[in-house]
Amino acid sequence: MISKLCLFSIILTLTITFPLSFAQHHGGQQAPPISFGEGEVTVSTFLIPEDFTMEKYSDANLKIRFFDPMTNMNIESVSYRVQIFFGTQLVANQMFFDKDGELDIKIQPKSECQQEELWKCTKYFGDVDPIVPNALSSTPSSIPVISGPVFVHSGQYTVKTDIIGAKNPKTQTTQDIHFETNLIIPSEQQFKITASGVEYSIPVKNFQDTITELHYDESSQSVLFQMPFNWEHIEHIPFVKNYFEIPKHFLPFQNVSSFYGKANDVLILPKDLHYDKYSNKNADIIHFMINNDELKKLKNSDSTINVIITPESKSSVITEDLFFDNGFKALVSYDSRYSESNDFLFSIVFFDPKGNLASDVRYGYGLKDTSGKEIVNTGPNNLGITLPNGIDTRILNATKMGKYSMQIVLLGIGSNDLENPLFKKFELEMVKSEMPKTELSQTFTPSAIPQWIKNNAGWWADGKIDDNSFVQGIQFLIKEKIMNIPSTQSSGTSSNEIPAWIKNNAKWWADGKIDDNSFVQGIQFLIKEGIVKP
Repeated sequence: MISKLCLFSIILTLTITFPLSFAQHHGGQQAPPISFGEGEVTVSTFLIPEDFTMEKYSDANLKIRFFDPMTNMNIESVSYRVQIFFGTQLVANQMFFDKDGELDIKIQPKSECQQEELWKCTKYFGDVDPIVPNALSSTPSSIPVISGPVFVHSGQYTVKTDIIGAKNPKTQTTQDIHFETNLIIPSEQQFKITASGVEYSIPVKNFQDTITELHYDESSQSVLFQMPFNWEHIEHIPFVKNYFEIPKHFLPFQNVSSFYGKANDVLILPKDLHYDKYSNKNADIIHFMINNDELKKLKNSDSTINVIITPESKSSVITEDLFFDNGFKALVSYDSRYSESNDFLFSIVFFDPKGNLASDVRYGYGLKDTSGKEIVNTGPNNLGITLPNGIDTRILNATKMGKYSMQIVLLGIGSNDLENPLFKKFELEMVKSEMPKTELSQTFTPSAIPQWIKNNAGWWADGKIDDNSFVQGIQFLIKEKIMNIPSTQSSGTSSNEIPAWIKNNAKWWADGKIDDNSFVQGIQFLIKEGIVKP
């Protein structure tokens, strides 16, 4: 047994460490630091994929990192006790040992548990550590598995992590060091939007409350959505996060790489919007996330957050291709907009020699500021950042505008180290961010349409009234300003034929499957095509 002060002294002498720089991963949560000897230690947890749901993925990787937040260096040879709770229900409880300070656990959710106490259904698989009693060992070649009712429901899970020993697995602290973090499994919604007469399905993943409205404005090519928010609870909400899956065949965004955004008429920071074109083969994902400090600037009297996301007319995302001698390629991208937050969004995607996403890549990176001073280094002497799906997104620090130098090092594939690490360098430049005057002029104005109009739409969709009666009813409602239709230019052509998708929209709207704005977009289309004359 040794004191915490002695253990901390040992920690400070570590020579093989795994600093993740002073960057943060785009997601997950870090526990408040705890005083330890003359310094501090903490734990961070995150899930890969971040948008995990049972409906879409068969398993997930839970990563728990134990490190010194002052130096951002991992602490080696750590014995963990990990407990996972859903509400007050314990769902998993197991000991682990990990050498490099970042514990990796594969989660296989199973929803068939009939036990009143859910933890009784959970099973654990992996190599038992030869030194630490009852602990499963986590190594690059042997990742332990938790299989059971873990992450099977949307909502908040609590991860309680006790550090039992560090550096020397035979040595325990005089008292366990306890940390608590939360992970959110998102809920999923389905919305319909219409662009150029074509209807698209938009899945949305919500990490807090479900959004109440979503629609697409063709004139500005903006996505607008609204979510409820209880401002009285703002101190306890670290972030608000949503993912929007945009089909790859959605024509208006075919050549889009970056977006501007406003929330409650406040311009949000560039790092808050990330457009991911690689992690999903069928859709491009808009990641929207604002932190607590930003939320405090958005408070209004309506208990809502109204968001407008608009493509940049000229993209601020810069992309570089890096080719390695072993045939692998990395596509690195960064948002070049310098902002008051002094940081920027960086992403990297690795491809194998066949052009497929590379799995289980280990890499590091270094970053030098405008004066040539090294501000980040996860160089070749470290164990590397492991990417199960070959994709990484991070928020890096940039304190001023100008040119920075970055180096990427490929360290290994899976559990195999490269005999010689492979290096590639490139320059990145942070520039002043300017908001074009034509951007984000749209305001969020959800339509308020009386219930009896929905009844008319439902009768028409069911064939109880004819097309002409439906059109005349819409014209009357527009004329009397009962239905507010945004300004729409007619195409100049005239037709009496109403497309089938309009009737489908009317039915879905009457049944509450799409919102008012989605239905209004259909009416705008009828005006544009000359079928309805306002």
